Amino acid sequence: MKNNIAILPDQQERERIQQDLDINVLVEAAAGTGKTTSLIARIINLLREGKCTVDSMVAVTFTRKAAAEMRARFQIDLEKALRSSSGVIRERLADALNHGERFFIGTIHSFCARLLRERPLEAGVNIDFREIDEVEDRLLLRNVWDEYVAGLYANDDPILTELREAGLEIGALYTP
Repeated sequence: MKNNIAILPDQQERERIQQDLDINVLVEAAAGTGKTTSLIARIINLLREGKCTVDSMVAVTFTRKAAAEMRARFQIDLEKALRSSSGVIRERLADALNHGERFFIGTIHSFCARLLRERPLEAGVNIDFREIDEVEDRLLLRNVWDEYVAGLYANDDPILTELREAGLEIGALYTP
């Protein structure tokens, strides 16, 4: 302990995430380990130091819930940083706060959809494509699986015999 504050085993990495602003960083860790806290601190430091602006950054996460939490925490921490700053740093943070809607914080799926919408012709997608929701995704997955299995039976695929000999039923292999 240092000054009654526990020093975490990965404290050096956390500080690097927040302070080493001249490199790109991918943060991967278990839930509840401080990823969002470290990333928000990094983002605010990038803005504070003028390394980038909100419209030139993205923060990508896996779930809508995590993205919403990150957006809320970014707003709160940015407002705190703004209150305790002055001069050019205050101007940078105020600009970020005023244009926060330009900062993309979202899921991998929504980020990819955004890229596809920006360049549909180059990506070879229909200009009016839409993302499917979880229910549609599960139905599509089930339909594809059912078609695959039907094809195995229609072609009397030897894998069916191999599975039976191994004591497995193909229907048991489907996991939504």
